[in-house]
Amino acid sequence: MNWAESIYINSGLRTIRLRQSVVPKLITLGGRTEGLEVLDIGCGPGECVVGELEDFGATRVTAIDFDPKMVDRARHRLANYGERATVVGGDVTDLPYEEGGFDAVFNFAVLHHVPDWKAGLQEIARVLKVGGRLFSQDHDVANHDWLSRHLFEHPPNRFTNAEFLDQVDDVGLRILDVEDRPGQLLLAALKI
Repeated sequence: MNWAESIYINSGLRTIRLRQSVVPKLITLGGRTEGLEVLDIGCGPGECVVGELEDFGATRVTAIDFDPKMVDRARHRLANYGERATVVGGDVTDLPYEEGGFDAVFNFAVLHHVPDWKAGLQEIARVLKVGGRLFSQDHDVANHDWLSRHLFEHPPNRFTNAEFLDQVDDVGLRILDVEDRPGQLLLAALKI
């Protein structure tokens, strides 16, 4: 992630968009997570984790991020949640958690930044319990608006929405519901 995307990720504009638009749609697609242990695979400054705790109703969230600065920001942002939120450094392509350790996993626009996104999706499927759900909001970067395509930095092997949906199936997840639009893909999927 470059400087321009870092500014956006840490902005109130993104927080408002997520909490008012993306989170309610994901709840409609896959339900809430009351009483569940969840994993956030790229927590950024922690705003998505707040949504997972408050809007989805998760009991506890383990949040990882590759960027140490984001880990520090998220820890600060989530300090008031005490034991309900744990933030650690980590890499979605090599998750240090046991197989079937989580009831739900959240991806808020992270996998399109991961050069080996297929390995990341495989790891997500591995750490989900059978019957666990993936909630994902990500981007078909080829369909980003002009500003995002020219200001934000992405790895060369980005995926299309169709490629992402195919890979979800390949890792053993069954799509519960999806909103597939150019530039954004929202989905809820079940580990079978």
